[in-house]
Amino acid sequence: MLQTISQERRVPSGNGLSRTNRPKRKAGWIGIAAGIFIVLASGCIRIPEESWTVSRRSSFETRSLTAECTAACLSPSVLALTAPTPTLNADGFSLVSWNIFKGNKEGWAEDFQKLSRNADILSLQEAYLTDSLKKMLEQERYQWDMTATLEYRQIEAGVLTAARIAPNFTCAFRETEPITRIPKSVLISRYPLSGTTLELLVANIHAINFTMGTSVFQKQIDRLEGFLAKCRGPLIVSGDFNTWTSGRMSRVNAMVQRLGLTAVRFDENHRSKFFGHDVDHVYYRGLEAKNAATPIVSTSDHNPLTVVFKLADEPVPEF
Repeated sequence: MLQTISQERRVPSGNGLSRTNRPKRKAGWIGIAAGIFIVLASGCIRIPEESWTVSRRSSFETRSLTAECTAACLSPSVLALTAPTPTLNADGFSLVSWNIFKGNKEGWAEDFQKLSRNADILSLQEAYLTDSLKKMLEQERYQWDMTATLEYRQIEAGVLTAARIAPNFTCAFRETEPITRIPKSVLISRYPLSGTTLELLVANIHAINFTMGTSVFQKQIDRLEGFLAKCRGPLIVSGDFNTWTSGRMSRVNAMVQRLGLTAVRFDENHRSKFFGHDVDHVYYRGLEAKNAATPIVSTSDHNPLTVVFKLADEPVPEF
């Protein structure tokens, strides 16, 4: 996440800026916009006109137009109801949510291998689909999907969700940042759980960042809520929410409350802060959260979030 600030933060508050800093802030916005324009104009970054998803199943990698998230997508999987299929362990599975900051810092591969070694689900933001990342995912036998929001020097990048089993359903949507014109995506995946017909829905979000207000950010959150409100089963929403102001955080909290979600609490909270606010979060429903941690790393501008979940004794009704 690049550090910035919006006009909604108008008074001093810890790391905030006061009204007297508005000219400097405006100059900062102009510099950021000019820098991004130069990079885009140079051809280093290409933004696809349509949303594409890259998927890996066993030894096959495919590219296809992204399936839009609609209510029709929420019907239970016929496969899950009629035939044996690999499942997540409902008695305990682990999640790692991490903005990996392109995965190009020295030592990043070692951190990633340590974190992914025992994880059942990876929820990654700013994932750059390099040969190195593909190889590490393959070594750990992950099945994965990535919704590509851009190509940087012919390398696709976006949000990536990986698991030890293949999802029986995926969809995604994106919103375009008004200043950078670079999209931010939400990727939704669904996995069957062992010993039950329930299926776990996992939403991986990289929220809108560069804005002069919160309207586009709110639009993305509303769109996510509108889809998840139709879901009745166990649910995890995780990722980089870019909640670097109290206004943004209040909008996410409102969604969380309406959906009946619970925020994962960290006894030792080492989540990365921007302007004094946590920006990475994990929310859940129909599950129990255990062993939550935020390991400190130097290979990204975000520390990862790790959580062990189990199906709740009294889960919410299935889809």
